[in-house]
Amino acid sequence: MNTSTAPWLIVALREVETKLRDKAFIISTIVTVLFIIGSVVVTSFFATRTAHFSVAATDATSYKVMEQAREDLPDNLELTISRLDSGQAKQELAEERLDASLSSSDDAQEFTLTGFNEVDQELGSLVRESMKTVMADQLLARAGLDAASLPSNDNLVLDQLHGDTEQAAMVRVMALVFSFLFYMAAFLFGMPIANSVIEEKQNRVVEILASAIRLRELLAGKIIGNVILAMIQLLAFLSIGLLAAYLSPIQIPFLGIVTQVAGWFVVFFFGGFLLLAGVWATLGSLATRTEDLQQSSGPVVGLLMAVLFIGMYAKGSFLVVASYIPIVSSAAMPIRLLSGEVAIWEPILSLAILLASCWAMLLFAEKIYRRAVMHTGGALTLRKALKLEI
Repeated sequence: MNTSTAPWLIVALREVETKLRDKAFIISTIVTVLFIIGSVVVTSFFATRTAHFSVAATDATSYKVMEQAREDLPDNLELTISRLDSGQAKQELAEERLDASLSSSDDAQEFTLTGFNEVDQELGSLVRESMKTVMADQLLARAGLDAASLPSNDNLVLDQLHGDTEQAAMVRVMALVFSFLFYMAAFLFGMPIANSVIEEKQNRVVEILASAIRLRELLAGKIIGNVILAMIQLLAFLSIGLLAAYLSPIQIPFLGIVTQVAGWFVVFFFGGFLLLAGVWATLGSLATRTEDLQQSSGPVVGLLMAVLFIGMYAKGSFLVVASYIPIVSSAAMPIRLLSGEVAIWEPILSLAILLASCWAMLLFAEKIYRRAVMHTGGALTLRKALKLEI
């Protein structure tokens, strides 16, 4: 298409080009990408890493504690135990052939775990729990009771009527991710629309632009340019995150469901951000200074905070209602879809409501923009802006 017949395209490309030349934007994008990759790599490393500890026991009771610790070992730990006297244990610790030594007091009521320059916290926690088990067994034996007959952690089994524990954990994590991505994009690409409008009003540049391009197309170019940038960044973050998850050496449960819902999130993100772009454009049209925008943007900031908190805490009927409220539904409906218990008509209906609201908001924003963008006095209210002549 010849760009001379599409002025809005020139404006949109200018918005994209300006943002891509912004060092702060480039650096923040790169840092976020590295954070996503690093999170998956670090998680995979610690999940697959097997730590090995070599510990010497200096007496019979301490050796019994270490045997108990070996029985209670988690999958990511290995333990080698030996029986040495105090002198030998101290010498091998000094030569760093041991990670720690364990000794008990004369009455076997207190234990000391000694390391060369420090004691690993994971090892310390393991020995501490084993020590409690052994001492409890000894007390019960003195009272003529069998420790095996007492209730243990295995007597409590966690269950739920819908889904399972792993899926619930996945929903919580992805809910935070979806909400945060929308929250971040709303400020990173939404607020610049309002600031751009204010800047052009202050510098009187809009009067020059109005002689060469229709105001409707000028606004459309601003919104489309920032929507393109937001979508590109979102797709990059999601693609890199999912690719890193698939390439991870550990098996991440429900990754297929996350991938499918990510597609829905992109669609809802597009509608929600487009609606929000209309809101920012309206606020920028009504303001004449940056200070005016800071005062009038409070409700929008509150709404975005609500999106973030809904992603973290909303459940049950409250989440169901939120999934049909425009903008909020951009995060709420994908979160519900993660559970896999949503009828196919629900996201379609929610999306229809969102897009209808988006269309109405953009028409309203265009109406306010054409009336208020040339105004150079004080900040306008909606009623005053609607009374202005075009």
